[in-house]
Amino acid sequence: MFSKIKLHLKVKGRTPLIQVLFQILILIIVMVVLRIFRHTIAGVSQLRLLPVDISPFFLLWFMWQLSHTWPDPWFASIIFIWMLISIVITLWWGFSKGELLWNKFLIFYWRLSIIILYLGYAATIISLLLRA
Repeated sequence: MFSKIKLHLKVKGRTPLIQVLFQILILIIVMVVLRIFRHTIAGVSQLRLLPVDISPFFLLWFMWQLSHTWPDPWFASIIFIWMLISIVITLWWGFSKGELLWNKFLIFYWRLSIIILYLGYAATIISLLLRA
């Protein structure tokens, strides 16, 4: 089924809107599958990681797919901003609490980076649709 869809899109060409809709559909499917997997396997539900914690990998890949042909260095800028903001806010949070424990630091940093990457992905989609 998916091979026919992929072949059909290659022949007709992908419009930016179709590509964005497929990416959002992939994100939703991955979140649902991970949530089902987490609830069906014993011991996995006690992990502090949520299905949304896997999304940065997909978001980075999707942003690269949408923007790698642009003449400006959009993807590199998003990565730089993501890392800079996440590190500064996380260090500020750690020093204001007076402790920088690795388990709390890494979870806070990861969740903060997810929020920043979703904002970057939304900005990439808006920029792509304005360019088209």
